[in-house]
Amino acid sequence: MRPSRPVAVGFLAAALAIAAPGGLASEPKTHRHEALAAATAPPGDSLYQLPISLQSADGKTFKITDLRGEPLVITMFYSHCSSVCPLLTAQLQRLIGQLPRAQQQRIHVLMVSFDPTRDTPEALRHFEAEHHIQGANWIVARASVSDVRALAAALGIQYRELPDHTFNHSAIISVTDREGTVRARTSELTGSDEAFVQALRTQIGTTPPRR
Repeated sequence: MRPSRPVAVGFLAAALAIAAPGGLASEPKTHRHEALAAATAPPGDSLYQLPISLQSADGKTFKITDLRGEPLVITMFYSHCSSVCPLLTAQLQRLIGQLPRAQQQRIHVLMVSFDPTRDTPEALRHFEAEHHIQGANWIVARASVSDVRALAAALGIQYRELPDHTFNHSAIISVTDREGTVRARTSELTGSDEAFVQALRTQIGTTPPRR
């Protein structure tokens, strides 16, 4: 795992340049997660600078900024992946599972697909069931092609679609603080990563409990 530090400003600048208006249609927020009623703009190195719209497995649309206010554990995948993504998902569950249940409820866990065409809400629900993904704070989602590109750039994730519609991609799990600045990353897919889990505990410890 790389040392804990905020995401490089260059990544976010590139992502902001990539992000474009449009994408998935926006609807009034009805997702199960509450938005932070913030009076100030997020920091310049925050993921919440990105105007990204998402659609969850239950078909609801929301903005990534709606997750502001609690630590965010985030990664990218695609549902018909048969090699890296199952390992990535199991590792994500393993890392979160090392936290006490009360702490698990104080974070958001977001998995965003590389493949918005094939990863429909129905496909995402099948993925959730197949991998036993449960909990109101876990979100499996898709975004428009341009938003996927912007988010991957911000997270330092490289990916490429192949002719058979599989993807070559890096496997990175990131944790942000409550304002969306990346504080730690891991690319470890087997066993534990104590430094990453400790970084997650640190972010939870700096976040006020939900009222």
